[in-house]
Amino acid sequence: MLGWLAKDKTRTNDTVAFCNVTDGLHRLYKEKLLPLEQDHDFHSFHSAELTEADFTYRPMVLLLGQYSTGKTTFVRHILSREYPGLRVGPEPTTDKFIAVIHGAVDQVISGHAAIVDNSLPFKHLGIFGNSFLSRFECARTTCPVLEGISLIDTPGVLAGEKQRLKRGYEYEAVVKWFADRVDMILILFDVSKMDISDEFRRVIEGLQGNDSKIHIMLNKADVVTTPELMRVYGALMWSLGKVIDTAEVSRVYIGSFWDEPLSNDEQRKLFESEENDLFTNLACLPRSAAVRKLNDLIKRARLAKVHAYLLDHLKKKLPSMWGKDSQSKKLISNLTTIYQAIAREHKLSLGDFPDPELMKEKLADLDFARFAKIDKKKMERLEWMLSVDFPRLLQMIPESIVGGASASPFAVLKVNGMNEISVYQSQWLVAPSPEEYRSEFIALGPNPVGKITGQQAKTKMVQSKLPSNALHKIWSLADVDRDGAFTLYEFSLAMHFIKMKLDGQDLPASLPPQMLPTSEN
Repeated sequence: MLGWLAKDKTRTNDTVAFCNVTDGLHRLYKEKLLPLEQDHDFHSFHSAELTEADFTYRPMVLLLGQYSTGKTTFVRHILSREYPGLRVGPEPTTDKFIAVIHGAVDQVISGHAAIVDNSLPFKHLGIFGNSFLSRFECARTTCPVLEGISLIDTPGVLAGEKQRLKRGYEYEAVVKWFADRVDMILILFDVSKMDISDEFRRVIEGLQGNDSKIHIMLNKADVVTTPELMRVYGALMWSLGKVIDTAEVSRVYIGSFWDEPLSNDEQRKLFESEENDLFTNLACLPRSAAVRKLNDLIKRARLAKVHAYLLDHLKKKLPSMWGKDSQSKKLISNLTTIYQAIAREHKLSLGDFPDPELMKEKLADLDFARFAKIDKKKMERLEWMLSVDFPRLLQMIPESIVGGASASPFAVLKVNGMNEISVYQSQWLVAPSPEEYRSEFIALGPNPVGKITGQQAKTKMVQSKLPSNALHKIWSLADVDRDGAFTLYEFSLAMHFIKMKLDGQDLPASLPPQMLPTSEN
């Protein structure tokens, strides 16, 4: 990708050339934004210094929800395999923040080790102390999905009396840290657990500023009937309207995101469409990551700009001799008015200013006289970055290209394919007997060349009530010649795998050699 040159030496002091967007963002941050942040103690007030891994690491997806809403099960569903340390149960079983990341071998990395690994973007999690680090780990596993994205599984948000249990660390602050850095936030709700606890409310409200990343999932939708689902959806939207304060209606994905048979499959088409939309958005994350990182850095630069002007204003308003303490308290109490004055003076947007209540807390014990004055040259470099450098970087980002649909009649778009490592019962991994399924095959009306279409096969396969994701995987295994139709033997393979899945067995990643068709079948 061709670079570009910023040649205005009167404002940038040197010529800057970038070979790609990631390199450009990193260098602009180090050379033009970081010096201003350090001058005005931005990292103590707002967010820790960004590392190289924050710019180069693959996109991340954060999963939030109350306990037993299916977060961990969804991770397993999308990976189509288990990861090291996975635990699933009806009560709170995930008691840690787990970053599921790609690796050559399956292993669990403790939180203390993860924060010193410079290849991972978790260095600054150390600010939350040993209590949190003992509840954080990275699970490395080999999976094509994880070559494109990483998943952050979280402890279930507690409700009722369980909220009184002490976690030992600031849960909401940790969630906020991740939310500021991930590319997508998935908030899961259970159709039978619609209440929003006090802690959950605080967590959602703490996501302010990351509204565009939030996607809502209404999980386990197959356990209710269509009329009940309509009422549940309405109740969810009513509850969210009181917590998520945005003009736009939040997107809600409705379905049952796991591999078990659907209890009520009358809304199968809806579930297929919703899951397809969600997986397509996930598949696009690697392509849109550069845009997200650019947007986040622009927001950070605008916040650093108003932060610098705010501290400079507070310093200038202090008396030179006596009465500094009383004047500091007066300034803090009038912070909202000060925001408005600074915005008018420097032509800034009030939307760029931080929460005044949070700033009041952080300013309360500080000596305003120690605040640094604004360095005009550094501020000019920041302005140049916002007005010239960022727009040029945006021009370097290629347009996203979304792949076409599969030939499978169960067209659920998985992220970069699927992979599994499981222990199979040997009796399942054998070639099926076509004669066992011949009568069912004939009843579907094969064409003159002895094949049934995908739609003909689908009418039989959906009777299993398996979700479309599982049926899509079965189709991919059974359609050996990839022609979008089934021979008798391929149909036998599909029915065999359906029985295997209903027996609770994991499907193989690819068709075993002993199950391939021969000249005899």
